[in-house]
Parts: sequence; C-alpha cells; structure tokens
Amino acid sequence: MVVCFCGKLALVKTSWTPLNPGRRFYACPTKDSVCGFIGWVDPPMCARSKTIIPGLLRNINTLEEWCNGLVRSINMLQEQCNGLLSRNNMLEARCDALKDEGFKLKMYLCASWFMHLGCLLL
Repeated sequence: MVVCFCGKLALVKTSWTPLNPGRRFYACPTKDSVCGFIGWVDPPMCARSKTIIPGLLRNINTLEEWCNGLVRSINMLQEQCNGLLSRNNMLEARCDALKDEGFKLKMYLCASWFMHLGCLLL
C-alpha cells in the first residue's frame, strides 16, 4: 500500500500517454490535488511496446467509433421499421374495414335485386 504525500491512500491509475501507454502509476485520490504523480506501479516499457500499443489503441478507438456508427444506423433503421409496421397495421385495418363495407354493399345489392324481382313477379 502506498500513501500519498497528503497522507491518504494512493490510487492506482493507468497512463495513456504515448510514452507510457497502459502503464500503471500511483496518484493522489483527491481530485485536482497538488500531490499529483507519486510513482510507477509497473516497470518501464520496452521501446517496441511504446511503438505498438498507441497504434493498437488507435485501431481500437477507430473500431469503437465504427461500431457506434453501426449502432446508430441500426437504431435509425429500427425506428423506420417500427414506423412502417405501424403504417402497415393501419392499412390492414383500413383494408379490413373496406372488405366489410364491400360485403355489406354486395348484400344490399343482392337484397335489392331480390326485391326488384319480387315486384316484377307480382
């Protein structure tokens, strides 16, 4: 356990700077403290790691942005799909209503023909 210069228990944080990517260090737990950096948890990184890790982090960030864009596109398409489904349901209900109205008109037409024929036969 490492104690900060102010007497509090130090936090372990991770550096994401180009010179120390992914390297953990001790820092003061108080936000905006003047204590700042206390010391390293991890040993220094080799030159190859310092070169490769930032590139990998950029690739990860690029892929995360791409995935976030896909999620936004999927959400937009889902909203459009929901709107189309709602419109389809409304049109199906209207179609059913028109079928019922058409059936009633056919029945009225048949009934009127029968009455007309009945009048002609009398």
